[in-house]
Amino acid sequence: MAIKVIHEPEPKPGTLGTKELYALAVGQVIGAGVITLIVPAIKMTGYSAWLAYFTAILMGFIMVLPTFFVSSTLRLGGGNYSMLCDLAGPKVAGIFAYAYLTQCLSLSLFGTSAAAYLGDIFPILSSHWARVAVGAALLTFFYVVNLMGVDIMAFAQKVMTWLLIAMLFVFAVAGITKGDLPIFNFSDPEFLTQGWGITFSNGQIAGGFTGAVLLFVYSCNGYYMTTSYGRDSKNARRDIPKAMLMTVPTLIVLYVGVAMAGSRIMTLEEYGESTTLVFAAQRVFPTWLFILFIIGGPIMALLSTLNSSFAYNAINIGQSCDDGWLPAAFGKKNKAGARVWILTFMYVVGLIPIVFGFSIEVITNMVQLITSAFAILNMMAYVKLPKKYPTAWKKARLHVADGLYYVICWVSFAFFMVVLWKSCLSMSPALAAANVIAIVVLAGIGLWRSKTGNITIHTSVWSGEESEDNAHAAQE
Repeated sequence: MAIKVIHEPEPKPGTLGTKELYALAVGQVIGAGVITLIVPAIKMTGYSAWLAYFTAILMGFIMVLPTFFVSSTLRLGGGNYSMLCDLAGPKVAGIFAYAYLTQCLSLSLFGTSAAAYLGDIFPILSSHWARVAVGAALLTFFYVVNLMGVDIMAFAQKVMTWLLIAMLFVFAVAGITKGDLPIFNFSDPEFLTQGWGITFSNGQIAGGFTGAVLLFVYSCNGYYMTTSYGRDSKNARRDIPKAMLMTVPTLIVLYVGVAMAGSRIMTLEEYGESTTLVFAAQRVFPTWLFILFIIGGPIMALLSTLNSSFAYNAINIGQSCDDGWLPAAFGKKNKAGARVWILTFMYVVGLIPIVFGFSIEVITNMVQLITSAFAILNMMAYVKLPKKYPTAWKKARLHVADGLYYVICWVSFAFFMVVLWKSCLSMSPALAAANVIAIVVLAGIGLWRSKTGNITIHTSVWSGEESEDNAHAAQE
């Protein structure tokens, strides 16, 4: 195996504190999901959409809970990639390095969702090519923002996040108080329109409470990506898990509140063919506040996630370039420290589903399938944490007994496999097969490169107790 491992010294503390990391976590997770999946979920399960969202938040928390323990124990310089390199080994890291390139498809979801909102407001923007133009313009703007470096990106994220929290909260309160539909009446026939389980149509998931939960959960666990900012954090092992924990109650208030408002203000028939909250907001707000809500709520939620997705993906892919899995030139940085060619690649890949007119639901299921498949690799890393870093693990701010930690990891893994199954059933067999084949082929390339390539792994993972833990690892 032509792989050399170099332990990179821990860098000085970065510039991102708890406030910035919280803004990145909230902005990453509150995006296309809360804005564009609520109405489809209302159509799947009725008034119980708010309860489905609450259930999905809890499920999403359990799915990413192992990440809380890892980030409290280790400072990760390259996010998930660094974790896999250090804990799961070079081969697994190589598989991830190539398969992760498919994750860039998620960028298209935010441009498509914003275009859908603007199309509902301005009919002139409802055509396919108008939506392509809107999506491309938004991708271009945040592509440029991220070229300016992490500090500019984080500042923009902080401003957008506070604005979207305020606007979503105002909509939730106004919708709940002004609406009169019986969303809390569990016996109402419109509360569970398709039962507690999952209903199918033509072999694909079409409705039901559980079906809505599995649709919602996509938008409930993205805050785990905050682990990628370990290199740029002031105190990563303290501030990153703290920021992620702060995100959970924020999601409960905003997601459940917005779902309640959307269900309480309009009936299923009144939503018609729309998949957005535009018409519900028009009923709740006067014109001036409606415009402010659309800009500060839905649009800002989508843009904040688009912004942080550029940053997060560039960190993971960039680290794999530094190690030699991908060409070093591909990971080249500009004067601001931004990965120019990686950001350009993400920009182009993000445009493809927009140009071909993929629906929001199709893009969501494609991304869910990809991230769920990565859970298999993550599991191989999670289970090695307590033994490889025993000192740091015992001293971590978030710590549980080893047995409980392993149970949490396996429950998380089981949930990811359920979502993987759901994603496959929610797409056409041809599209599901194409996604699986793409992941398998890229993973195969990574495995082949691990055996033949000239790879130098820079283990940008730091426990704060390097001397003791490395000595223990050397003895095993």
